[in-house]
Amino acid sequence: MDHPEEVVRLFNKSDEEMLLQSDLKLASFIKNKGAFVARFPQLADPYAIDWAQLTKAAREILPDYASVTNQTSQSDALEILMDVGRNLFQMLMLYTELAFPNHAITLRVMGQEQYKTASRNHLLLPLLLRKAHKEASKPEYKAALMDKGMTEAEIDSLKTLSEKIANQTFAFQSSRDDRSLDANERIIAMNSVWEKMALVCQCAKLVFQNDAARYALFLLSENENKKPGDNPQPTGSAN
Repeated sequence: MDHPEEVVRLFNKSDEEMLLQSDLKLASFIKNKGAFVARFPQLADPYAIDWAQLTKAAREILPDYASVTNQTSQSDALEILMDVGRNLFQMLMLYTELAFPNHAITLRVMGQEQYKTASRNHLLLPLLLRKAHKEASKPEYKAALMDKGMTEAEIDSLKTLSEKIANQTFAFQSSRDDRSLDANERIIAMNSVWEKMALVCQCAKLVFQNDAARYALFLLSENENKKPGDNPQPTGSAN
């Protein structure tokens, strides 16, 4: 099965600039609606109403920086938990060395060899902490660790922190997915406004071919010809 086509913007300007342009073109269109409808019946009501509603709906969609703020917040929270997790694991290693001096096997059982790889990995560190908790909770290890000063709460927090990091990793990944979906929704909404406006502006080249002032009102960019020229047929796109 073919993949769906990526949604891309139909215009090369900011959303805010395009929406302001839409407001201005719509106002001019309403003032000159009779002239448009006389040549292009499809521009009769409810065309202007639909255009206004699409513009309003597009403007109500939160800008990308709102999604970025949420994503950054989730990322910051995750990194804080990761740092706490690293410190907790290193604490466990210290108490393990004190409780079992010159006993490399015990350090290996607790996960020392995996730490370097897992310490900066959002997926691997929770696994390491969970494994460390399982081993540290065994009676033969727990009693020795607590005898050297590690508390039962600190041992239990290995598991708790593992779960918190895993949950926060999910929240962070979800915020990234949400941003992608929000961007897609935003582009679709903005394109809908652009298509309404572009069709009117294309039609205006014929409607006002002999009226330079009104012709200029419906130009979409500074690059367009400032004088009435050819009479292209309305296609819903603008060049």
